[in-house]
Amino acid sequence: MSNLRIDKTKAVKKWTPVLENMGVSAERVEWMSEMAEYQSINENAYVNAANVAGMGAVLNPVIGGLAGSTMQGVDGSGDLGQNLLPVSMKIAGQTIGLDLVAVKPTPGPKIDLVYVDFQYDDINMATNERPQIFKLNALNNADINVALTDALATNRILQTQGGLTNGRLWNDITDGTLITTEPTDKKSQVEFLGFSRIDGFPMFRAYRQSNTAGQYNYFAFDATLNTFGTTGSMIDQIKNIAGVTVSGTASIELVSALEDHIPGFSANWAGGKAAGDHAMGRQTDDDTYSGVIGPKISSKSVAVGTIEVSSALRRTEIEDIKANTGMDIVQKMESILVNELSQTISKQIVSKIFEMGAMNAETAPLFTGATTSSARTIFDLDTNYVTGGPQGETTHAVQRKLITKIAHASNYIATEGRVGPAQYLITNGGLAAALSDMAGYTINPVKSKLNGQGQLYPVGSINDISIYVDPYMRYNDNRIVLGRKNNPDQPGIVFLPYLLAQSISIISEATFAPRLLLRSRYAITEVGFFPHKQFMTITVTDENQYLN
Repeated sequence: MSNLRIDKTKAVKKWTPVLENMGVSAERVEWMSEMAEYQSINENAYVNAANVAGMGAVLNPVIGGLAGSTMQGVDGSGDLGQNLLPVSMKIAGQTIGLDLVAVKPTPGPKIDLVYVDFQYDDINMATNERPQIFKLNALNNADINVALTDALATNRILQTQGGLTNGRLWNDITDGTLITTEPTDKKSQVEFLGFSRIDGFPMFRAYRQSNTAGQYNYFAFDATLNTFGTTGSMIDQIKNIAGVTVSGTASIELVSALEDHIPGFSANWAGGKAAGDHAMGRQTDDDTYSGVIGPKISSKSVAVGTIEVSSALRRTEIEDIKANTGMDIVQKMESILVNELSQTISKQIVSKIFEMGAMNAETAPLFTGATTSSARTIFDLDTNYVTGGPQGETTHAVQRKLITKIAHASNYIATEGRVGPAQYLITNGGLAAALSDMAGYTINPVKSKLNGQGQLYPVGSINDISIYVDPYMRYNDNRIVLGRKNNPDQPGIVFLPYLLAQSISIISEATFAPRLLLRSRYAITEVGFFPHKQFMTITVTDENQYLN
Protein backbone atom coordinates (compact mmCIF):
# COMPACT_ATOMS: atom_id res chain seq x y z
CA MET A 1 0.00 0.00 0.00
CA SER A 2 1.48 3.34 -1.05
CA ASN A 3 1.91 6.14 1.48
CA LEU A 4 1.46 8.77 -1.23
CA ARG A 5 -1.22 11.31 -0.33
CA ILE A 6 -2.62 14.25 -2.27
CA ASP A 7 -5.05 17.11 -1.69
CA LYS A 8 -8.01 16.15 -3.89
CA THR A 9 -9.51 19.64 -3.82
CA LYS A 10 -6.31 21.23 -5.13
CA ALA A 11 -5.89 18.46 -7.69
CA VAL A 12 -9.39 19.03 -9.10
CA LYS A 13 -8.81 22.78 -9.28
CA LYS A 14 -5.45 22.26 -11.02
CA TRP A 15 -6.51 19.74 -13.65
CA THR A 16 -10.13 20.73 -14.41
CA PRO A 17 -9.21 23.32 -17.12
CA VAL A 18 -6.98 20.76 -18.86
CA LEU A 19 -9.63 18.04 -18.77
CA GLU A 20 -12.41 20.34 -19.94
CA ASN A 21 -10.25 21.38 -22.90
CA MET A 22 -9.90 17.67 -23.79
CA GLY A 23 -13.69 17.27 -23.84
CA VAL A 24 -13.86 15.13 -20.71
CA SER A 25 -17.38 14.89 -19.26
CA ALA A 26 -18.09 16.53 -15.91
CA GLU A 27 -18.69 13.24 -14.04
CA ARG A 28 -15.14 12.12 -14.82
CA VAL A 29 -13.34 15.28 -13.79
CA GLU A 30 -12.88 14.40 -10.10
CA TRP A 31 -11.31 10.95 -10.44
CA MET A 32 -9.31 11.90 -13.54
CA SER A 33 -7.86 14.89 -11.67
CA GLU A 34 -6.88 12.57 -8.83
CA MET A 35 -5.31 10.11 -11.27
CA ALA A 36 -3.48 12.91 -13.10
CA GLU A 37 -1.99 14.19 -9.85
CA TYR A 38 -0.78 10.73 -8.85
CA GLN A 39 0.79 10.09 -12.23
CA SER A 40 2.33 13.53 -12.35
CA ILE A 41 3.98 12.90 -8.99
CA ASN A 42 5.20 9.46 -10.05
CA GLU A 43 6.66 10.77 -13.30
CA ASN A 44 8.49 13.62 -11.61
CA ALA A 45 9.68 11.70 -8.57
CA TYR A 46 13.30 12.02 -9.70
CA VAL A 47 13.15 15.82 -9.40
CA ASN A 48 13.37 15.62 -5.61
CA ALA A 49 16.30 13.21 -5.64
CA ALA A 50 19.79 14.47 -4.93
CA ASN A 51 21.39 11.85 -7.13
CA VAL A 52 19.85 9.38 -9.56
CA ALA A 53 21.95 6.44 -10.68
CA GLY A 54 23.38 7.09 -14.14
CA MET A 55 22.28 10.72 -14.22
CA GLY A 56 24.91 12.42 -12.13
CA ALA A 57 24.03 15.22 -9.75
CA VAL A 58 20.43 16.13 -10.53
CA LEU A 59 19.67 19.78 -9.77
CA ASN A 60 16.59 21.85 -10.38
CA PRO A 61 17.17 24.49 -13.09
CA VAL A 62 16.85 28.10 -11.92
CA ILE A 63 15.56 30.80 -14.24
CA GLY A 64 17.89 33.76 -14.68
CA GLY A 65 17.01 37.16 -13.40
CA LEU A 66 17.27 38.83 -16.84
CA ALA A 67 15.70 37.74 -20.07
CA GLY A 68 18.18 35.87 -22.22
CA SER A 69 20.67 35.41 -19.41
CA THR A 70 22.36 32.10 -18.61
CA MET A 71 21.27 29.84 -15.81
CA GLN A 72 23.73 31.67 -13.58
CA GLY A 73 25.91 28.63 -13.10
CA VAL A 74 23.09 26.29 -11.96
CA ASP A 75 22.74 23.33 -14.31
CA GLY A 76 19.92 20.95 -14.86
CA SER A 77 20.44 17.23 -15.22
CA GLY A 78 20.43 17.31 -18.98
CA ASP A 79 17.92 14.45 -19.04
CA LEU A 80 14.34 14.64 -20.31
CA GLY A 81 11.85 12.54 -18.31
CA GLN A 82 8.94 10.70 -19.89
CA ASN A 83 5.78 12.68 -20.35
CA LEU A 84 3.10 9.98 -20.09
CA LEU A 85 0.32 12.09 -18.64
CA PRO A 86 -1.24 13.17 -21.96
CA VAL A 87 -1.40 9.53 -23.11
CA SER A 88 -2.99 8.50 -19.81
CA MET A 89 -5.58 11.22 -20.25
CA LYS A 90 -6.39 9.94 -23.73
CA ILE A 91 -6.91 6.40 -22.48
CA ALA A 92 -9.02 7.55 -19.53
CA GLY A 93 -11.14 9.86 -21.67
CA GLN A 94 -11.56 7.39 -24.52
CA THR A 95 -12.58 4.36 -22.44
CA ILE A 96 -16.39 4.48 -22.43
CA GLY A 97 -16.55 1.55 -20.03
CA LEU A 98 -15.37 3.87 -17.25
CA ASP A 99 -18.77 5.58 -17.40
CA LEU A 100 -20.32 2.38 -16.06
CA VAL A 101 -18.26 1.66 -12.93
CA ALA A 102 -16.81 3.55 -10.00
CA VAL A 103 -13.21 4.68 -10.40
CA LYS A 104 -10.75 4.96 -7.54
CA PRO A 105 -7.17 5.83 -8.55
CA THR A 106 -4.55 3.98 -6.55
CA PRO A 107 -1.21 5.62 -5.69
CA GLY A 108 0.64 2.30 -5.71
CA PRO A 109 0.58 -1.18 -7.28
CA LYS A 110 -1.52 -2.52 -4.41
CA ILE A 111 -4.47 -1.09 -2.53
CA ASP A 112 -6.54 -2.22 0.44
CA LEU A 113 -10.25 -1.51 0.03
CA VAL A 114 -12.10 -1.25 3.35
CA TYR A 115 -15.87 -1.50 3.65
CA VAL A 116 -18.22 -1.80 6.61
CA ASP A 117 -21.36 -3.83 7.24
CA PHE A 118 -23.58 -3.66 10.32
CA GLN A 119 -24.90 -6.84 11.94
CA TYR A 120 -27.38 -7.75 14.62
CA ASP A 121 -25.35 -8.76 17.70
CA ASP A 122 -21.76 -7.71 18.21
CA ILE A 123 -20.19 -11.08 19.01
CA ASN A 124 -17.36 -13.25 17.78
CA MET A 125 -18.83 -16.32 16.11
CA ALA A 126 -15.44 -18.05 16.10
CA THR A 127 -15.66 -18.49 19.88
CA ASN A 128 -19.02 -20.33 19.73
CA GLU A 129 -21.00 -17.36 20.98
CA ARG A 130 -24.78 -17.49 20.78
CA PRO A 131 -26.36 -14.58 18.91
CA GLN A 132 -29.96 -13.66 19.49
CA ILE A 133 -30.57 -13.27 15.74
CA PHE A 134 -29.03 -15.74 13.31
CA LYS A 135 -29.33 -17.38 9.90
CA LEU A 136 -29.15 -21.14 9.39
CA ASN A 137 -26.98 -22.34 6.52
CA ALA A 138 -27.67 -26.07 6.21
CA LEU A 139 -27.05 -28.55 3.42
CA ASN A 140 -30.80 -29.13 3.02
CA ASN A 141 -31.88 -25.50 3.35
CA ALA A 142 -34.06 -25.91 0.25
CA ASP A 143 -36.19 -28.57 1.96
CA ILE A 144 -36.34 -26.51 5.15
CA ASN A 145 -37.46 -23.43 3.22
CA VAL A 146 -40.24 -25.36 1.49
CA ALA A 147 -41.54 -26.69 4.82
CA LEU A 148 -41.46 -23.23 6.41
CA THR A 149 -43.16 -21.65 3.38
CA ASP A 150 -45.94 -24.25 3.55
CA ALA A 151 -46.39 -23.55 7.27
CA LEU A 152 -46.70 -19.83 6.59
CA ALA A 153 -49.33 -20.45 3.91
CA THR A 154 -51.28 -22.81 6.21
CA ASN A 155 -51.39 -20.18 8.94
CA ARG A 156 -51.99 -17.31 6.50
CA ILE A 157 -48.82 -15.56 7.56
CA LEU A 158 -47.52 -13.25 4.83
CA GLN A 159 -43.91 -12.79 3.79
CA THR A 160 -42.31 -9.39 3.25
CA GLN A 161 -38.82 -8.46 2.16
CA GLY A 162 -36.83 -9.95 5.03
CA GLY A 163 -39.71 -10.48 7.46
CA LEU A 164 -43.24 -11.67 8.23
CA THR A 165 -46.59 -10.03 8.85
CA ASN A 166 -50.12 -11.10 9.82
CA GLY A 167 -48.83 -13.71 12.26
CA ARG A 168 -45.84 -15.22 14.06
CA LEU A 169 -44.32 -18.70 14.02
CA TRP A 170 -42.25 -20.58 16.61
CA ASN A 171 -40.25 -23.77 16.07
CA ASP A 172 -38.99 -26.43 18.48
CA ILE A 173 -35.41 -27.15 17.38
CA THR A 174 -35.48 -30.68 18.79
CA ASP A 175 -38.50 -32.12 16.92
CA GLY A 176 -39.56 -29.33 14.51
CA THR A 177 -42.97 -28.71 16.09
CA LEU A 178 -44.50 -25.43 14.91
CA ILE A 179 -46.83 -23.20 16.92
CA THR A 180 -48.31 -19.72 16.32
CA THR A 181 -48.41 -18.46 19.92
CA GLU A 182 -45.38 -17.59 21.99
CA PRO A 183 -44.41 -20.52 24.26
CA THR A 184 -44.14 -20.04 28.00
CA ASP A 185 -41.21 -22.45 28.27
CA LYS A 186 -38.49 -21.04 26.03
CA LYS A 187 -36.25 -24.11 26.11
CA SER A 188 -35.45 -25.30 22.55
CA GLN A 189 -37.78 -22.66 21.06
CA VAL A 190 -36.84 -20.23 18.30
CA GLU A 191 -39.02 -17.72 16.48
CA PHE A 192 -38.93 -17.87 12.69
CA LEU A 193 -38.37 -14.35 11.31
CA GLY A 194 -38.53 -14.99 7.57
CA PHE A 195 -36.02 -15.60 4.80
CA SER A 196 -32.95 -13.48 4.20
CA ARG A 197 -33.47 -11.08 1.34
CA ILE A 198 -29.99 -11.74 -0.04
CA ASP A 199 -29.28 -15.47 0.18
CA GLY A 200 -32.69 -16.89 1.15
CA PHE A 201 -31.44 -18.50 4.36
CA PRO A 202 -34.06 -18.86 7.13
CA MET A 203 -33.65 -16.37 9.98
CA PHE A 204 -34.46 -17.10 13.61
CA ARG A 205 -34.59 -15.41 16.98
CA ALA A 206 -33.31 -17.30 20.01
CA TYR A 207 -34.27 -16.64 23.60
CA ARG A 208 -31.54 -15.41 25.90
CA GLN A 209 -32.01 -14.86 29.63
CA SER A 210 -31.50 -11.33 30.93
CA ASN A 211 -28.54 -11.13 33.29
CA THR A 212 -30.25 -9.94 36.48
CA ALA A 213 -27.95 -10.10 39.51
CA GLY A 214 -29.12 -11.05 43.00
CA GLN A 215 -27.96 -9.79 46.39
CA TYR A 216 -24.67 -11.67 46.14
CA ASN A 217 -24.25 -10.97 42.44
CA TYR A 218 -25.31 -14.54 41.80
CA PHE A 219 -26.58 -15.48 38.37
CA ALA A 220 -28.37 -18.81 37.96
CA PHE A 221 -29.07 -20.26 34.52
CA ASP A 222 -32.78 -20.92 34.03
CA ALA A 223 -33.40 -23.41 31.19
CA THR A 224 -36.99 -22.21 30.77
CA LEU A 225 -35.73 -18.76 29.77
CA ASN A 226 -33.11 -19.85 27.25
CA THR A 227 -33.35 -21.57 23.89
CA PHE A 228 -29.98 -23.29 24.15
CA GLY A 229 -28.46 -25.29 26.99
CA THR A 230 -25.51 -24.28 29.09
CA THR A 231 -23.06 -26.45 27.18
CA GLY A 232 -22.60 -27.47 23.57
CA SER A 233 -22.57 -25.38 20.43
CA MET A 234 -25.69 -23.80 18.95
CA ILE A 235 -25.55 -25.75 15.74
CA ASP A 236 -25.30 -29.10 17.53
CA GLN A 237 -28.56 -28.34 19.35
CA ILE A 238 -30.52 -27.43 16.21
CA LYS A 239 -31.86 -30.82 15.12
CA ASN A 240 -35.11 -30.14 13.27
CA ILE A 241 -36.80 -27.22 11.52
CA ALA A 242 -40.47 -27.45 10.53
CA GLY A 243 -40.33 -31.25 10.58
CA VAL A 244 -37.19 -31.42 8.43
CA THR A 245 -34.10 -32.93 10.04
CA VAL A 246 -31.09 -30.66 9.62
CA SER A 247 -28.57 -32.68 7.60
CA GLY A 248 -24.98 -32.26 6.52
CA THR A 249 -22.54 -29.69 7.79
CA ALA A 250 -24.50 -26.63 8.93
CA SER A 251 -23.35 -23.26 10.17
CA ILE A 252 -24.70 -20.20 11.93
CA GLU A 253 -24.34 -16.74 10.38
CA LEU A 254 -25.11 -13.28 11.69
CA VAL A 255 -27.80 -11.20 10.01
CA SER A 256 -26.91 -7.93 8.28
CA ALA A 257 -28.93 -5.04 9.66
CA LEU A 258 -28.71 -3.19 6.33
CA GLU A 259 -29.72 -6.12 4.15
CA ASP A 260 -32.41 -7.70 6.37
CA HIS A 261 -34.19 -5.22 8.59
CA ILE A 262 -35.95 -6.87 11.53
CA PRO A 263 -38.28 -4.41 13.37
CA GLY A 264 -38.68 -6.68 16.40
CA PHE A 265 -35.01 -6.24 17.30
CA SER A 266 -35.41 -2.59 18.32
CA ALA A 267 -38.90 -3.12 19.83
CA ASN A 268 -37.66 -5.94 22.11
CA TRP A 269 -39.98 -8.31 20.23
CA ALA A 270 -43.14 -6.64 21.42
CA GLY A 271 -45.86 -7.19 18.84
CA GLY A 272 -49.19 -8.68 18.00
CA LYS A 273 -49.45 -10.10 14.48
CA ALA A 274 -45.76 -9.46 13.81
CA ALA A 275 -42.68 -8.89 15.93
CA GLY A 276 -42.10 -5.16 16.22
CA ASP A 277 -45.44 -4.05 14.80
CA HIS A 278 -45.80 -1.62 17.69
CA ALA A 279 -43.56 0.03 20.28
CA MET A 280 -42.89 -1.76 23.55
CA GLY A 281 -44.53 -0.70 26.81
CA ARG A 282 -42.72 0.71 29.81
CA GLN A 283 -42.64 -2.61 31.67
CA THR A 284 -41.09 -4.39 28.71
CA ASP A 285 -38.56 -1.60 28.37
CA ASP A 286 -37.63 -1.87 32.06
CA ASP A 287 -37.32 -5.66 32.04
CA THR A 288 -35.26 -6.23 28.92
CA TYR A 289 -31.95 -5.14 27.47
CA SER A 290 -31.84 -3.31 24.18
CA GLY A 291 -30.48 -5.16 21.18
CA VAL A 292 -26.95 -4.45 20.01
CA ILE A 293 -25.87 -3.71 16.43
CA GLY A 294 -22.15 -3.87 15.75
CA PRO A 295 -19.99 -3.04 12.74
CA LYS A 296 -18.24 -5.69 10.70
CA ILE A 297 -15.16 -4.27 9.00
CA SER A 298 -13.76 -6.15 6.03
CA SER A 299 -10.88 -5.37 3.73
CA LYS A 300 -9.96 -6.58 0.28
CA SER A 301 -6.38 -6.37 -0.91
CA VAL A 302 -6.16 -5.82 -4.66
CA ALA A 303 -2.98 -5.91 -6.76
CA VAL A 304 -2.99 -4.21 -10.15
CA GLY A 305 -2.34 -6.09 -13.39
CA THR A 306 -0.85 -5.07 -16.72
CA ILE A 307 -1.85 -4.99 -20.37
CA GLU A 308 0.60 -3.90 -23.07
CA VAL A 309 1.02 -3.61 -26.82
CA SER A 310 3.84 -2.39 -29.06
CA SER A 311 4.24 -0.94 -32.55
CA ALA A 312 6.88 -1.60 -35.19
CA LEU A 313 7.73 0.66 -38.13
CA ARG A 314 10.27 0.77 -40.95
CA ARG A 315 12.03 3.89 -42.16
CA THR A 316 10.65 3.41 -45.66
CA GLU A 317 7.10 3.18 -44.28
CA ILE A 318 7.51 6.42 -42.37
CA GLU A 319 8.92 8.20 -45.40
CA ASP A 320 6.48 6.81 -48.00
CA ILE A 321 3.34 7.31 -45.92
CA LYS A 322 4.36 10.87 -45.14
CA ALA A 323 5.07 11.59 -48.80
CA ASN A 324 1.84 10.08 -50.15
CA THR A 325 -0.72 10.96 -47.45
CA GLY A 326 0.93 13.62 -45.33
CA MET A 327 0.25 11.42 -42.29
CA ASP A 328 2.64 11.28 -39.38
CA ILE A 329 2.51 7.51 -39.01
CA VAL A 330 4.53 7.56 -35.78
CA GLN A 331 1.90 9.73 -34.09
CA LYS A 332 -0.87 7.70 -35.70
CA MET A 333 0.54 4.47 -34.30
CA GLU A 334 0.43 5.94 -30.81
CA SER A 335 -3.28 6.67 -31.30
CA ILE A 336 -3.83 3.11 -32.49
CA LEU A 337 -2.11 1.72 -29.39
CA VAL A 338 -4.16 4.01 -27.15
CA ASN A 339 -7.37 2.77 -28.79
CA GLU A 340 -6.23 -0.85 -28.42
CA LEU A 341 -5.67 -0.48 -24.66
CA SER A 342 -8.87 1.52 -24.25
CA GLN A 343 -10.97 -1.14 -25.99
CA THR A 344 -9.37 -3.89 -23.91
CA ILE A 345 -10.24 -2.08 -20.68
CA SER A 346 -13.84 -1.48 -21.81
CA LYS A 347 -14.24 -5.14 -22.80
CA GLN A 348 -12.98 -6.30 -19.41
CA ILE A 349 -15.37 -3.92 -17.61
CA VAL A 350 -18.35 -5.09 -19.69
CA SER A 351 -17.37 -8.72 -19.07
CA LYS A 352 -17.29 -8.07 -15.31
CA ILE A 353 -20.70 -6.39 -15.44
CA PHE A 354 -22.23 -9.36 -17.26
CA GLU A 355 -20.60 -11.71 -14.74
CA MET A 356 -22.22 -9.84 -11.83
CA GLY A 357 -25.57 -9.68 -13.65
CA ALA A 358 -25.58 -13.42 -14.27
CA MET A 359 -24.71 -14.06 -10.62
CA ASN A 360 -27.69 -12.02 -9.43
CA ALA A 361 -29.98 -13.77 -11.92
CA GLU A 362 -29.12 -17.12 -10.31
CA THR A 363 -31.04 -16.14 -7.17
CA ALA A 364 -33.77 -14.04 -8.83
CA PRO A 365 -37.41 -15.19 -8.64
CA LEU A 366 -38.25 -17.80 -11.27
CA PHE A 367 -40.95 -17.47 -13.90
CA THR A 368 -44.16 -19.32 -13.09
CA GLY A 369 -43.71 -22.95 -14.06
CA ALA A 370 -39.96 -22.63 -14.51
CA THR A 371 -37.56 -24.95 -12.71
CA THR A 372 -34.12 -24.28 -11.34
CA SER A 373 -32.57 -26.17 -14.24
CA SER A 374 -34.31 -23.98 -16.82
CA ALA A 375 -33.17 -20.86 -14.93
CA ARG A 376 -35.78 -18.62 -16.52
CA THR A 377 -36.36 -15.67 -14.22
CA ILE A 378 -39.36 -13.34 -14.10
CA PHE A 379 -37.23 -10.74 -15.89
CA ASP A 380 -36.48 -12.89 -18.95
CA LEU A 381 -38.65 -12.49 -22.05
CA ASP A 382 -39.71 -15.24 -24.45
CA THR A 383 -41.69 -13.71 -27.31
CA ASN A 384 -43.37 -17.06 -28.03
CA TYR A 385 -46.05 -15.89 -25.62
CA VAL A 386 -47.50 -14.01 -28.61
CA THR A 387 -48.64 -17.23 -30.33
CA GLY A 388 -49.96 -18.78 -27.14
CA GLY A 389 -51.61 -15.69 -25.72
CA PRO A 390 -54.23 -13.18 -26.87
CA GLN A 391 -54.25 -12.50 -30.56
CA GLY A 392 -53.61 -9.06 -32.02
CA GLU A 393 -50.17 -8.56 -30.46
CA THR A 394 -48.11 -6.08 -32.49
CA THR A 395 -44.39 -5.48 -32.66
CA HIS A 396 -44.84 -2.41 -30.48
CA ALA A 397 -46.75 -4.47 -27.91
CA VAL A 398 -43.87 -6.95 -27.68
CA GLN A 399 -41.39 -4.09 -27.44
CA ARG A 400 -43.46 -2.60 -24.67
CA LYS A 401 -43.35 -5.94 -22.88
CA LEU A 402 -39.55 -5.78 -23.02
CA ILE A 403 -39.60 -2.28 -21.52
CA THR A 404 -41.75 -3.60 -18.69
CA LYS A 405 -39.24 -6.40 -18.03
CA ILE A 406 -36.43 -3.83 -17.91
CA ALA A 407 -38.42 -1.69 -15.46
CA HIS A 408 -39.07 -4.75 -13.27
CA ALA A 409 -35.37 -5.63 -13.21
CA SER A 410 -34.46 -2.02 -12.38
CA ASN A 411 -36.86 -2.02 -9.44
CA TYR A 412 -35.45 -5.36 -8.31
CA ILE A 413 -31.96 -3.83 -8.26
CA ALA A 414 -33.27 -0.92 -6.18
CA THR A 415 -35.04 -3.26 -3.74
CA GLU A 416 -32.33 -5.90 -3.41
CA GLY A 417 -29.29 -3.64 -3.75
CA ARG A 418 -30.65 -1.02 -1.34
CA VAL A 419 -28.83 1.80 -3.19
CA GLY A 420 -31.04 2.73 -6.14
CA PRO A 421 -32.50 1.59 -9.47
CA ALA A 422 -30.49 0.74 -12.58
CA GLN A 423 -28.75 3.63 -14.30
CA TYR A 424 -27.74 1.96 -17.56
CA LEU A 425 -28.10 -1.15 -19.66
CA ILE A 426 -25.79 -2.83 -22.18
CA THR A 427 -27.03 -4.91 -25.09
CA ASN A 428 -26.43 -5.66 -28.76
CA GLY A 429 -27.33 -3.46 -31.69
CA GLY A 430 -30.51 -5.38 -32.52
CA LEU A 431 -32.20 -5.04 -29.14
CA ALA A 432 -30.98 -1.44 -28.90
CA ALA A 433 -32.77 -0.72 -32.18
CA ALA A 434 -35.95 -2.31 -30.81
CA LEU A 435 -35.76 -0.13 -27.70
CA SER A 436 -35.14 3.00 -29.77
CA ASP A 437 -38.47 2.40 -31.55
CA MET A 438 -40.41 2.85 -28.33
CA ALA A 439 -42.22 5.95 -27.11
CA GLY A 440 -40.28 7.75 -24.42
CA TYR A 441 -36.90 6.94 -25.98
CA THR A 442 -34.46 9.84 -25.94
CA ILE A 443 -31.57 9.84 -28.38
CA ASN A 444 -28.10 10.36 -26.95
CA PRO A 445 -27.35 14.08 -27.45
CA VAL A 446 -23.70 13.99 -26.40
CA LYS A 447 -20.92 13.19 -28.85
CA SER A 448 -17.62 12.80 -27.04
CA LYS A 449 -14.54 14.08 -28.84
CA LEU A 450 -12.47 11.23 -27.42
CA ASN A 451 -14.41 8.14 -28.49
CA GLY A 452 -12.34 5.66 -30.48
CA GLN A 453 -13.41 3.22 -33.15
CA GLY A 454 -14.87 -0.09 -32.04
CA GLN A 455 -15.75 1.30 -28.62
CA LEU A 456 -18.79 0.66 -26.49
CA TYR A 457 -21.09 3.58 -27.31
CA PRO A 458 -24.24 5.21 -25.87
CA VAL A 459 -27.28 5.42 -28.12
CA GLY A 460 -29.88 7.02 -25.88
CA SER A 461 -31.99 6.47 -22.79
CA ILE A 462 -35.42 5.27 -21.77
CA ASN A 463 -37.06 5.58 -18.35
CA ASP A 464 -33.89 7.33 -17.11
CA ILE A 465 -31.80 4.28 -18.03
CA SER A 466 -28.93 5.00 -20.42
CA ILE A 467 -28.61 2.49 -23.27
CA TYR A 468 -25.16 1.34 -24.40
CA VAL A 469 -24.40 -0.88 -27.38
CA ASP A 470 -21.54 -3.33 -27.16
CA PRO A 471 -20.33 -3.62 -30.79
CA TYR A 472 -18.70 -6.94 -30.00
CA MET A 473 -21.94 -8.66 -29.00
CA ARG A 474 -23.35 -10.81 -31.80
CA TYR A 475 -26.78 -9.90 -33.12
CA ASN A 476 -28.19 -13.21 -31.94
CA ASP A 477 -26.76 -12.70 -28.43
CA ASN A 478 -29.99 -11.32 -27.00
CA ARG A 479 -28.86 -10.48 -23.51
CA ILE A 480 -29.38 -7.24 -21.64
CA VAL A 481 -27.50 -6.39 -18.49
CA LEU A 482 -28.65 -3.60 -16.18
CA GLY A 483 -26.40 -1.99 -13.64
CA ARG A 484 -25.59 0.89 -11.33
CA LYS A 485 -22.49 3.03 -11.07
CA ASN A 486 -22.11 3.55 -7.34
CA ASN A 487 -19.47 5.34 -5.32
CA PRO A 488 -16.23 3.44 -4.60
CA ASP A 489 -17.32 2.93 -0.98
CA GLN A 490 -20.63 1.35 -2.02
CA PRO A 491 -21.23 -2.19 -3.32
CA GLY A 492 -20.52 -2.70 -7.00
CA ILE A 493 -17.62 -2.78 -9.45
CA VAL A 494 -14.66 -0.44 -9.14
CA PHE A 495 -11.87 0.37 -11.59
CA LEU A 496 -8.50 0.98 -9.90
CA PRO A 497 -6.02 2.74 -12.22
CA TYR A 498 -2.41 2.90 -11.10
CA LEU A 499 -0.57 4.05 -14.24
CA LEU A 500 -2.91 4.15 -17.21
CA ALA A 501 -0.02 4.73 -19.61
CA GLN A 502 3.60 3.67 -19.46
CA SER A 503 5.53 3.98 -22.72
CA ILE A 504 8.97 2.88 -23.76
CA SER A 505 10.40 4.22 -27.02
CA ILE A 506 13.49 2.82 -28.71
CA ILE A 507 15.20 2.97 -32.09
CA SER A 508 15.32 -0.53 -33.50
CA GLU A 509 18.86 -1.68 -34.26
CA ALA A 510 17.50 -3.78 -37.12
CA THR A 511 15.42 -1.10 -38.90
CA PHE A 512 16.76 2.12 -37.32
CA ALA A 513 13.12 3.15 -37.00
CA PRO A 514 11.21 4.06 -33.83
CA ARG A 515 9.36 1.38 -31.85
CA LEU A 516 6.86 2.11 -29.09
CA LEU A 517 5.63 -0.04 -26.20
CA LEU A 518 2.50 1.19 -24.43
CA ARG A 519 1.17 -0.47 -21.28
CA SER A 520 -1.50 0.15 -18.64
CA ARG A 521 -1.55 -0.98 -15.03
CA TYR A 522 -4.89 -1.24 -13.25
CA ALA A 523 -7.37 -3.60 -11.60
CA ILE A 524 -11.10 -4.25 -12.02
CA THR A 525 -12.79 -5.82 -9.02
CA GLU A 526 -16.11 -6.14 -7.22
CA VAL A 527 -16.27 -4.53 -3.77
CA GLY A 528 -18.64 -4.32 -0.83
CA PHE A 529 -21.16 -6.80 0.51
CA PHE A 530 -23.24 -8.52 -2.18
CA PRO A 531 -21.96 -6.36 -5.08
CA HIS A 532 -23.79 -8.50 -7.65
CA LYS A 533 -27.09 -7.14 -6.34
CA GLN A 534 -26.35 -3.94 -8.27
CA PHE A 535 -26.67 -5.77 -11.62
CA MET A 536 -29.15 -8.02 -13.41
CA THR A 537 -29.01 -9.94 -16.68
CA ILE A 538 -32.13 -10.33 -18.83
CA THR A 539 -32.26 -13.04 -21.51
CA VAL A 540 -34.51 -12.39 -24.50
CA THR A 541 -35.70 -15.31 -26.66
CA ASP A 542 -37.07 -14.06 -29.99
CA GLU A 543 -37.22 -17.04 -32.34
CA ASN A 544 -39.90 -15.48 -34.55
CA GLN A 545 -38.21 -12.04 -34.61
CA TYR A 546 -41.14 -10.08 -33.23
CA LEU A 547 -38.78 -7.44 -31.89
CA ASN A 548 -36.93 -6.65 -35.11
